[in-house]
Amino acid sequence: MRQTTTVLTLLLAAVMGVALFYLKYEVTDLEEELNILNKSIVADQEGIHVLKAEWSHFNDVARIKDLASRYLKMKPTRPTQIRSVEDLSDPGGDEQAISADKISGKSSKRRLRQ
Repeated sequence: MRQTTTVLTLLLAAVMGVALFYLKYEVTDLEEELNILNKSIVADQEGIHVLKAEWSHFNDVARIKDLASRYLKMKPTRPTQIRSVEDLSDPGGDEQAISADKISGKSSKRRLRQ
């Protein structure tokens, strides 16, 4: 009986040694994966910081105004350019014959001449 107990104890010790050995390397692999993930998180946070800085630069009102004036050649809207829907519809019923003159305000002058 004593030999059986000794053999079982040695077998249990061997199994525990193998399990601890396996567990140690499993923990080491998980720690390496955690370090890789932490480095990736830090890199992503730095990337987000850079993107936020670029976003605030690109959305600077003075910069957008300068680019718009330089490349778009836009001018402020004149009050004569603003029309209502009633001005666009033709009272004669021919809605497809809306001319660019009517939109720009020149049609009223032509009607007076005719």
